[in-house]
Amino acid sequence: MTIVRLGLIGAGYWGEKLARVFSRLDRACVQVVCDTDPARRLAVAPHAASAATHDELLRRDDVDAVLVATPPSTHYTLAHDVLAAGKHCWVEKPLAMRAAEARQLVDLARQRGVALFVDETFLYDPLLQQAKAWIDVGRLGRLHHLSFERLGMGRIRRDSNVWWNAAPHDLSILCYLVPGAVEHIHVETFPYLQPGIADIAVGTLTLAEGISAHLYLSWLSPRKAASLVIVGQHGMLHYEGRFGERGLQLFDYEIADPAAAIDNVVPITRFAATETIRGGPEEPLRLAAEAFLSSIATGLPAASAGEHSLRVVELLEAGAPVSP
Repeated sequence: MTIVRLGLIGAGYWGEKLARVFSRLDRACVQVVCDTDPARRLAVAPHAASAATHDELLRRDDVDAVLVATPPSTHYTLAHDVLAAGKHCWVEKPLAMRAAEARQLVDLARQRGVALFVDETFLYDPLLQQAKAWIDVGRLGRLHHLSFERLGMGRIRRDSNVWWNAAPHDLSILCYLVPGAVEHIHVETFPYLQPGIADIAVGTLTLAEGISAHLYLSWLSPRKAASLVIVGQHGMLHYEGRFGERGLQLFDYEIADPAAAIDNVVPITRFAATETIRGGPEEPLRLAAEAFLSSIATGLPAASAGEHSLRVVELLEAGAPVSP
């Protein structure tokens, strides 16, 4: 078994999680940690070597792949340098802050023959994969609408807004479940805490075949949620993605013909939850890490490979482009 030797750039909140997950996999070894804070470098991986700059890390011959866990505004530059050095790259979402930059990264990875993987963790949740299977076999009938909520207090960023930080999760799920083209996107952003940095965003999308989607994102909410409701012709799904709260429910329903209604209310003749699946002990982030290692081993793109995540960046930019 080949061990993938990893370098980690960014030893903050998420970098610490990545170091923990990858260090527990038999096929990986966290070899080097790069961060501006020496104490953080030591804290996240005590047995790893230390690098003060990413250039120093990339010059090392004992690093096969690099995990980029830094603020979104730095993703393009760091991922570009990793790929240019001929190393496989895991980058946190979003892949880049501009679609043109994301395309450059995808092209560069292809030219260098290395894996470019974006951490769209939810795509590796078995519950979401089950939801896709139900959709694909027609359990919901023709799709009508998808409604996303990503809410909570905390993790308020200063370098990018809630749209660019939270929407990548939901847009990646949308692209995974509904491969049809997005025909229109409209996003309203609302900055309350910091001038010019939205902490609440509402997005509406129209997709091919009349499917619609709605995203409600907020850093200012007393309620925590990472949920999705999908409405189909004769079935519905509810998915909750928060770790520890993960679950998936399938509902069947039937509504009487509105034209035949006697009074002003259309009767609902059937509505019932027919299947409920609770999230198991598996950690989606660990499954994503395993998918990254498998992509390196096989050369096959993962569900969140750069060429797939490019579409997410295009939608992010179409909805609320970053100021020049």
